[in-house]
Amino acid sequence: MASRKADIVAIDIGGTKIEAILWRAGKILVTQKIPTPKNKHDFFNAVYSVAESLNAKGQARAIGISLAGAVDFRTGTVINSPNLRFLEGTNVQKTVEHKLKLQTLVENDTRCFLLGEVRFGSAKGKKNVIGMILGTGLGGAIYLNGQMVLGMHGFAGEQGRVKIAIDSHVYSIEELIASHGFARLGVTDPLDCQNKAFAGDRKSIAVYNKIGRLLGLHLANLTELFDPELIIIGGGISRAGNLLLDPAFSEMKKRVAVPKKYWPEIRVSKLKNAGLLGAVALVENS
Repeated sequence: MASRKADIVAIDIGGTKIEAILWRAGKILVTQKIPTPKNKHDFFNAVYSVAESLNAKGQARAIGISLAGAVDFRTGTVINSPNLRFLEGTNVQKTVEHKLKLQTLVENDTRCFLLGEVRFGSAKGKKNVIGMILGTGLGGAIYLNGQMVLGMHGFAGEQGRVKIAIDSHVYSIEELIASHGFARLGVTDPLDCQNKAFAGDRKSIAVYNKIGRLLGLHLANLTELFDPELIIIGGGISRAGNLLLDPAFSEMKKRVAVPKKYWPEIRVSKLKNAGLLGAVALVENS
């Protein structure tokens, strides 16, 4: 007889918070959110506690974890995580599996974001999609010909460290268009700048024009490198919408060689809990 256990515990781990859901038969039944602990011991105890609480009835078949950082997909080991340095070199997958006795899968957060979009969101039914999370930094993931691009060690698609030279100085793209880019222009609070721009403040609009044009350069490069049908952008900075996308499109017109009819559609994500839903898809795809 097949196992009746069908629930999935999905956990999204960021530098400041851990969010988790219990998924059953296509629905989110329970949600939890706690601050991310700042050391390995407390971190794992928090993950265990959240997972055990969500699986109190013992009906979960697996745990899917979305984690902010580069993850070796073959082993579940964290290779690099700027906001979770204490996890670097740690096999999160085996550690959680050993304690909770449940199959556990661990993947990069932006890849989970894109998996969520492909399974449940704007990218459903599409085969060639690029995902981007634009916030404190810039995370990326690439889905081509119906398959996630992983690379040799599992961290292919990371866009944040792509280099651009401006006035003989070399920047990573996240230094130019994520929160670091706003700081470079003297803005300490991108959300406040966003609100002022929506209200018509000219200085704030000028900031978004500069950031948007640089985003357009990056989108032009992605368009010609990968020929996607959709680029989906998430993260707090993306909520600026057309404040960013209008100048980005203007810049793309100058930089993309192929006719516009071959350009990808570019959308801001509207999918709530995309990373968590991607962690669900991670399990369902296994």
